[in-house]
Amino acid sequence: MIDLNNEDAPWADLLVAATANAITDFEVEFCDSLRQRLERFGARARLTEAQHHKLTCIAQAGGFWERDQ
Repeated sequence: MIDLNNEDAPWADLLVAATANAITDFEVEFCDSLRQRLERFGARARLTEAQHHKLTCIAQAGGFWERDQ
């Protein structure tokens, strides 16, 4: 699990960028669910390695498998 408040994981910047770059239904829903989790759990919110990878790919506007379909 990744601590979203860890300075090495700038989740706020990633989430903002990912939200702006989200184009598929999956990406939009993923960002929405992550934002809801942050609102609900705040500092206790966590990401798995896979979620962090997906968020990073979406924030970078490419490289995630959903974009190829």
